[in-house]
Amino acid sequence: MKVSSSQRGSVVHTLWALYLTGTIGFAWWVWALGEFRIDAAVLLGGFIIGLGSAGGNWLFMLALERGPASLTSPLVNTNILLVILFSILFYGERLSWMEGIGVTLLVAAVFLIPVDPDEKLAIKNRRWYALVIAATLLFTFRNGGLKVTDEAGMAGEMILFYGYLFSLLWMSVEIWRRRSVSQTDNPGHSSAGIKKGLVWGGVAGIFSFAGMQLYTIALIEGPASIVAPLFSTNSLVVALLSILFFRERLSQIQTLSLLLLFTGLVLTRL
Repeated sequence: MKVSSSQRGSVVHTLWALYLTGTIGFAWWVWALGEFRIDAAVLLGGFIIGLGSAGGNWLFMLALERGPASLTSPLVNTNILLVILFSILFYGERLSWMEGIGVTLLVAAVFLIPVDPDEKLAIKNRRWYALVIAATLLFTFRNGGLKVTDEAGMAGEMILFYGYLFSLLWMSVEIWRRRSVSQTDNPGHSSAGIKKGLVWGGVAGIFSFAGMQLYTIALIEGPASIVAPLFSTNSLVVALLSILFFRERLSQIQTLSLLLLFTGLVLTRL
């Protein structure tokens, strides 16, 4: 997603390709397991998770256009705080003292970002903050929804199949709706932008399918208060690669926030 954004790939085509390959992957998996199911509860679960996934990814990519991925990705993954809170309140899960410290550091890191005194590197785009907050909330529906459907005895791969299918339909409608927009008015919809979006989105969808499938299996094997923080550590890899390959520069406050995010995410999985 970051590569597609940096190369001015079309956001909607990136997401369309992501959900196309992901839907194909989950369709194959459901068929292989022989667990196809269609009823109101599964469709509702898939719709909510699809809404959280597609909406969250869309806003995440828009945030990448306005701020560094090395901060955007870890901050968006703080949705685990809400998933942990939800698991504690409704499923009786408990945090160890180490996990409690980790959660505290994550909260501290989030509150440090907006008070950056470095005028040159401070993120002044208010829309970036709004996009990050909104993406975080929507991803909570995805990750928290998988916890709810798992507790309700619904197969994760079936829920994710419908979630990805609904997301694919949403992106298809969006592409159709935007067909009348000229390339001059929307350079992201140039043939080059569309091609880059499709290529990188398709690659992302393969890893998205594999990652989300493993996440649902992990939720069955362990508590969400541990699984969710472990799952979110992918953002640390994104942050490091963005600094390494895209030469993203961070202020001292941003660097401190990133270190707190790193430490907090690690501690919540110990």
